[in-house]
Amino acid sequence: MTGAGSASGEVRTFRLDRIETASVLPGSFDVPEGFDPAARVLSGPAGVPYPHEVSLRVRGTADQVRHRLPPGLATVRELPAEPARDAAVSGEGEGGAWVRVELRAERLEWVPSVLAWLDLPFVIECPDALRDHVRALAGRLATCADAVVDAAEGAEPRAE
Repeated sequence: MTGAGSASGEVRTFRLDRIETASVLPGSFDVPEGFDPAARVLSGPAGVPYPHEVSLRVRGTADQVRHRLPPGLATVRELPAEPARDAAVSGEGEGGAWVRVELRAERLEWVPSVLAWLDLPFVIECPDALRDHVRALAGRLATCADAVVDAAEGAEPRAE
């Protein structure tokens, strides 16, 4: 729920599970110009502090990336074009659009699967520990992709 904080008067997001009582009081308020309560609520969880702050550059448009991420998981913002950097990262002559994705995580183990789901080139800015998790997932996926089912031995996959 969004509303003005009684002490600060600034727009805040309130967790409903922390509200013990509510009462109707006289008065009214003006909605701030351009205020989008749904966007405010959905962007709130992305800013909550967690042990791991993840920052990535993803090659794609902000709309492409947001379409693949659960609402409220991350903040996505467009980056200015830098043709030399973008071409070097992508290995192609033309850079294309890049966005910065920032999210926070209690644990890093689930982040590589989200990155795989994006199905877009990305560069890990931080934390370095995320690189090990991405490599581990890539290895598990490669092992599973190379596995074959031995019909004589049932459905247990085995590597060739």
